[in-house]
Amino acid sequence: MEAGLQNFSTQIARLQSLKELNLGSSRLSGRLRQLLGGLQKPLESLELAFCYLLPSDLTFLCQSFHASSLKKLDLSGNNLCEPLLQPFQLLLKEASANLLHLDIMECKLMDSHLGALLPMLGRCTRLRYLGVFCNPISTRGLKTLLQSTLPLSELCLVIYPYPVDCYSESLPWPTSSSSFLDSSFDPQKLLRVHAELQQLLVQGQRTNVTWSTDMYQHKTLDYLSL
Repeated sequence: MEAGLQNFSTQIARLQSLKELNLGSSRLSGRLRQLLGGLQKPLESLELAFCYLLPSDLTFLCQSFHASSLKKLDLSGNNLCEPLLQPFQLLLKEASANLLHLDIMECKLMDSHLGALLPMLGRCTRLRYLGVFCNPISTRGLKTLLQSTLPLSELCLVIYPYPVDCYSESLPWPTSSSSFLDSSFDPQKLLRVHAELQQLLVQGQRTNVTWSTDMYQHKTLDYLSL
């Protein structure tokens, strides 16, 4: 495996025009520096979904020249709770000036973790898409997220999870995507939450923003076309 990673990193280092890289579903624990350290130009799109990242990976990324150039970042499926929460906060800070698309679905983020991230999210003034599906967030947490992102004038699509308080029974811990999708929820509660979120958007004069639980219905824009 190490020989394969070394060969791959050598090959991509030769790609002088490389802007997008998708390493999703690769077990990269502690190897991000090895893979990206040889690149001569910064990436604009980096997908690291379900890569079993370690704090050292995010620390490298936030200290690299890639961070400030990123327009799209996908960290879905990585546990962004402690001990990754702090380096993720720093990464958001470094990426905030240019970030357009952020996917942090199924990252085990609860209300408290989301609250810690809100100051950094608020700095992402160009953000257009935010994906937080399959995170154990409450209705209250979602409302706080919505109100905190109202000032993001370019935000147009948020994919949010079914709130944990809308489920008919307690979710198992640690939660997984199958737990969210297979456990029974109260559809009437979910409709009420959606209506309350829409009302907050009206009050905040941001009816141009779509908040949805359907990640497939809404097509996300290619960041290169923005």
